[in-house]
Amino acid sequence: MIKEYNQVVSYLEDLQIMPKNMPGLDKIKKALDLTDWYQKIDASKVIVVAGTNGKGTTCAALEALLKEADQQVGFYSSPHLVSTTERLRLNGASISKQDFIDVFNDCLDLIKDCELSHFEALTLMAGHYFFSAKWNLNLDFIIFEVGLGGSFDATNAFPHKYSVITKLGLDHVQILGNSLVDVAKNKFGIIAKKNIVVHQALQEELFELKKEIQKNTNSNWIESESYELKVKIQKLGEAPKYFVNYRNFEFEINILGKRAAENIMTALTLFQIFGFYSEDYYKALNNIQWPGRMQRLEWPGLKCPLYISGDHNEQGVQSLIEILNDFQWQNLYLVIGIGVDKDATMMLKRLCELKNVKLCLTETPFKGRKLSEYPEVYFQKAFVCESNCIKLLNQIVGQTETEDLVLVTGSLYLVGLVLEAVIS
Repeated sequence: MIKEYNQVVSYLEDLQIMPKNMPGLDKIKKALDLTDWYQKIDASKVIVVAGTNGKGTTCAALEALLKEADQQVGFYSSPHLVSTTERLRLNGASISKQDFIDVFNDCLDLIKDCELSHFEALTLMAGHYFFSAKWNLNLDFIIFEVGLGGSFDATNAFPHKYSVITKLGLDHVQILGNSLVDVAKNKFGIIAKKNIVVHQALQEELFELKKEIQKNTNSNWIESESYELKVKIQKLGEAPKYFVNYRNFEFEINILGKRAAENIMTALTLFQIFGFYSEDYYKALNNIQWPGRMQRLEWPGLKCPLYISGDHNEQGVQSLIEILNDFQWQNLYLVIGIGVDKDATMMLKRLCELKNVKLCLTETPFKGRKLSEYPEVYFQKAFVCESNCIKLLNQIVGQTETEDLVLVTGSLYLVGLVLEAVIS
């Protein structure tokens, strides 16, 4: 038994974190089969969400809607930004550190005996917390956000009636494959027999694959509801406001951008499939709890707004640029740290095409690219180069004016570091 929270986190982080090859389900299924609750799971309460981008926003929006409808809801997500407890949520709140310790100790023998990885261990813990008689949560719905891929992700070991597919694109190509079809095959692996599948619009090259999966699984595919988006531009530095018009009813959303609206509508589509139709529920979509996605923070001494946004692949960067095009600024201080396995050239090229950019290069804390590993042209172009992001932000405090904008992006781990510095 481990009694201290930090020791539990250290134990989990000492387990294998990122797979070098495609993982499998053998170990997690072995562990689940040895529990006294796995065989009793009601699949009609379980939703598994896969996709390249937008999984978390979709899950958080669905969670907000279900809470508004007085449903008891569990939500398992990854990665966390500050505390590992963020990954296990009950009705919008992270599990307490003490409960996290207790759940871990409940599962420790199985984690050891089945040699689970970091993500598998946390997935087992989530299942135990949500489904076991010991915790007796009596949840109405449980949402699992896929960590990587779909077919062989540990979350796919849970029986589920509902599968959700968000926007698809290329990411983790060394594991998922170099083509969109390869990626989609893996993501579609969450779709089980007779599933109800809610999905965003698919690229034309995936139509044949969709037909094949639909036939093989006898699944019912439903595309996200259509909508209109209205944007109200605000004064210099201030965030734009976004309003969704759906079936002649308008509501504001608090997650910024067109892609966020698409993800929210995906959640709303599934919510209505559950039988919830009242417009009174829509107000929840202006109060979604999902930090690190174009989130405004206050930084000591900084005259202008600071935003953090963990975009780290081509789709994410495109979405970020679409949002930034709705902002106004005098100078944009772009603080960026990129992982070694990400396309730094593409990300930097796209973001530096924005107007009046002052590029500030740093390093992200997990799998981060060293300053010396950035493309030379951007290293030379940089306004500031500092490996420690906190020091970098403090360096530029005196450089900014009230009409400027500071944005930290490139990695969820980087924005988590900044968020932790702000709230600690």
